[in-house]
Amino acid sequence: MTQLQCLVIRGLPKEVEEELNKFLSTHLVRVVHVLQSESGDHVTLTLLYEPIRPLE
Repeated sequence: MTQLQCLVIRGLPKEVEEELNKFLSTHLVRVVHVLQSESGDHVTLTLLYEPIRPLE
């Protein structure tokens, strides 16, 4: 059984987008839920995901 993991990214919208793209391009995951909140000019993105293990 695989456990859910969480990634939290906070910053300016462009920074958050870049960090998320970098994470998704280097990790094989199944996204379960995404939550976004805003405070001033900063965005917080919370990503709940399940790592996918490649078939051997």
